[in-house]
Amino acid sequence: MPLQPQNRTSLRLCVLLGIALCFAVSVPLTAYIGSIFGDTYNQRVLVYAGQLLWLVAGSASILYATRGASERRASISFLILCFVSIWLWPIVLALAVRRGQKN
Repeated sequence: MPLQPQNRTSLRLCVLLGIALCFAVSVPLTAYIGSIFGDTYNQRVLVYAGQLLWLVAGSASILYATRGASERRASISFLILCFVSIWLWPIVLALAVRRGQKN
């Protein structure tokens, strides 16, 4: 059986699946958190918008951090890692930049 070349598209699809699932879970979560911390409608919108901006920045940092990574398959553990990484994206981005400076 011949070895197949690495497919970067499958890695990107796996990461994009993780990001999509993270948003699917996080949007209701951010709406709930916004309702807890906001007394008025404007405060809830600000909390909700801030958290969604945080998720968008996390998604971009995950895509940046995985740009040179090896191929992965979508598994439950990888999707959980994507979810946690998107919420904790400053740590992931700092590690990716540090790894890039070493190379």
